[in-house]
Amino acid sequence: MTTTRVMVLVGILAAVYVLATGSMLPDVVASHFRAGGAADGAMSRGGYLALMIGITSVLPLLLVAPMRLIARVPDGLLSLPNKHYWLAPEREAQTRAWLVDQSAVFGILLSVFLCYVHTLVVRAHATSPPHLDERLMTVGMVAFGLFAAAWLVRYVLHFRQPR
Repeated sequence: MTTTRVMVLVGILAAVYVLATGSMLPDVVASHFRAGGAADGAMSRGGYLALMIGITSVLPLLLVAPMRLIARVPDGLLSLPNKHYWLAPEREAQTRAWLVDQSAVFGILLSVFLCYVHTLVVRAHATSPPHLDERLMTVGMVAFGLFAAAWLVRYVLHFRQPR
């Protein structure tokens, strides 16, 4: 199964997860939290679920969809380190496929992180008034930041000047 297909599957599972856990939320959902974890914004459960499905499932797909068109993008419009080497005829197809694959990996990471944020919002509603666990949110943001940094380092290292 290709990475893009895995990403589409993750997007579908994310939507199912948000809908399944959304029934645990009240009619009015605290959807924004200030420093300290106290809620300072709310919206209807339907609006919240639509937003969360959009950002956990659709947003990652929108990041990857343009990369699927990369096979048709002229070399002159691509910005890559050592572009002439990586887009040489003998490496071009593999390079473009790698770019599509890596955008899907990032889409998967983003979807998983956003599902984690949704989980924290659901957990926040276990107390009255709702309170977001800042410690867990910080852990999630740091973990996502580290994964994103590792993804970026992998990208840069992949396209370094070959020996």
